[in-house]
Amino acid sequence: MSKTLDYYEKHATELSAFYESTQLDSFHLALQEFFFPGARLIEIGCGSGRDAARVLAEGYEVEAIDGSRKLLDEAIRLHPELAGHLCQIQLPAILPYEDHQFDGFYSVACLMHFSGEELAGILTELHRITRPEGRGLVSVPACRDDVDFDGHDEHGRLFNVLPEQTWKAIFQQNGFLARAGNPEPDSRGRDGISWISFFLRRF
Repeated sequence: MSKTLDYYEKHATELSAFYESTQLDSFHLALQEFFFPGARLIEIGCGSGRDAARVLAEGYEVEAIDGSRKLLDEAIRLHPELAGHLCQIQLPAILPYEDHQFDGFYSVACLMHFSGEELAGILTELHRITRPEGRGLVSVPACRDDVDFDGHDEHGRLFNVLPEQTWKAIFQQNGFLARAGNPEPDSRGRDGISWISFFLRRF
């Protein structure tokens, strides 16, 4: 288990409380505008289930995955309606889904935790399970001032903070055209941290 995943396992309860105290309204507005009503979506890195529960309530079909068993336990405790919608998968991995099974995917603050090679493997699988011309919505850091030169924070978690054009190149190399939204301040008001969303189209 990586140090990043180990941290989430050890701190699942307190992290879930932190996540649940934040409502990403701008992200969900973008999601509703980007995906057609009733679309079948997969969430990559669902954490406490906050976003999966909201997306489900908004009328989408949702499958949500996370590498942390304890975070998934918290998700079920906090959002019982997600029973049957959650799956533990430690990425990168071959995903247990059929080709073109989903209309699209979304991910909030998850893909930042993987190296370039790992990202390629993850995106390759997302390309496989997403239908032709399917879509993706991904939120990653635009800036973090709490990581060292190698991208690790004080807890040893990896944060892959990349320039916008680098993210676009990674997406395109793995089958997705990308456009970037405008950088946004941290929803919890943390100085030195900002976020950016990418809108992806499979080709």
